[in-house]
Amino acid sequence: MFESALSKKRTVGVCLLVVLLTLFLIFNRIPKLDTVRADLTAATATGQQCFQGFCVETRPDTPLLTRWWDTSVTYLRLVALGMTFAFLVAGVTEAFLFPSGHNWGLSAGGLRGSLKGLIVGPAMNLCSACIVPISAAFRGRGASIETTLAIVHGSSTLNLPAIIMAAMVFSPMIGGTRIAVSLVGALLIGPLVAAVVGERSRAPVGFQVDVDPAARAHSTWTTAIWEGLRDWLRTSLGYLIKLGPVMVLAGFASALVLQWVSPDTVSRFLGDNLTGIAVAATLGVLINVPLLFEIPLVAALLLVGMGAGPAATLLFTAAAGGPVTFWGLAKLLPRKAVATLVTATWVLGTIGGLAVLVIEPLIKEDGLGGGTVAASTSTRFEAPLPSMRPTPAVGRSRDSTVSERPAAAMRQENFTPGVPGVIDSEPVDGITPFTNIAPWALSEGPGLLNYHPAAVVFDFDRDGDLDFFLTS
Repeated sequence: MFESALSKKRTVGVCLLVVLLTLFLIFNRIPKLDTVRADLTAATATGQQCFQGFCVETRPDTPLLTRWWDTSVTYLRLVALGMTFAFLVAGVTEAFLFPSGHNWGLSAGGLRGSLKGLIVGPAMNLCSACIVPISAAFRGRGASIETTLAIVHGSSTLNLPAIIMAAMVFSPMIGGTRIAVSLVGALLIGPLVAAVVGERSRAPVGFQVDVDPAARAHSTWTTAIWEGLRDWLRTSLGYLIKLGPVMVLAGFASALVLQWVSPDTVSRFLGDNLTGIAVAATLGVLINVPLLFEIPLVAALLLVGMGAGPAATLLFTAAAGGPVTFWGLAKLLPRKAVATLVTATWVLGTIGGLAVLVIEPLIKEDGLGGGTVAASTSTRFEAPLPSMRPTPAVGRSRDSTVSERPAAAMRQENFTPGVPGVIDSEPVDGITPFTNIAPWALSEGPGLLNYHPAAVVFDFDRDGDLDFFLTS
């Protein structure tokens, strides 16, 4: 079974792949879920919302260059480990798993080719840019366009953390659309691109780094491992040299584009209409984001006024591709193929947004829930809000059915001294009050924590009238 050099190399390659993937998941991807959770807290809290170097509401005294630099450095720090993992796995693929000089049967087209890519892509848990070296390695070993693109889309949009976060954070309409559109894209965009360019088998090698042909039919373990390690190092360094500098430049470019995203631009260009969906689709294909970055980004933009349709669009397009992704694939595929890929990604994201735009009102009319729902670290709540700090006291009432006790009595019994707007009362006429404000938030002074939809009845301005405040 292990007599040939090929069998020895593949055995070593599988072991290396398992070790690399395990270490990557333990030390990067699993902790990243906590990072995203913290980002969601920042994105949905009051005040200045910053996560992973990007601030939705910037301070006036912060220069553009400072914000650009901070976002770029944070972005590159976040993707550095992922890119390193991708370079190493690409090297393992070419040097150990699929050495040159063999026909590996990776050229299947159509849905069959897409399904092969979906076996590899989601397991990698990499962003659309980071996965390019691995898709290039498969392409260099004969993979079809369908398999190559399914690896890219499967890794960035159908990895398990992305599916879980989309389902848990957003409304069923938005989260379900993201998952459905991602699956359609991974299965059908590859065959569409292949049909446009008329390719039924593999094309030019592209990024493939030439290594020595497969070793002799019989070889010792020492020889096979040494040759594999040598080729692994050469291949991985080759990908680093060819893709590393471009990744750095793209990080700065994407960070610059994000600096123009603000509450004002969101309210003007990302409303719940056709224009908003088109702008969201365009923004998505113009930026490269780290894995799962699109989750807190869309959550924060929902809160400052983005519509549900544009949210569903951006949630897919921002993850599915970007300048580095398309540039890297241009080294593997014909230009017509890449142009078709960009167009198909844009159109598919737009279709997802239009579906939400059309179906969501019908769901609301039927009383089935849904709605423009944004993210929270523990639950879902409705958005958008016109401002992150809306003015309380949206309505008043002297209705005695709310409480038989005078407002003055409630004022003295129920308010926490020194913390306006915080109630600590006993049940009133069947209404059970609750508290959901952490002690650390109180130390920051008065402010609205819109983590959950709720209604509060209290005398906000101390005038003896009961004021109603609805958080959403």
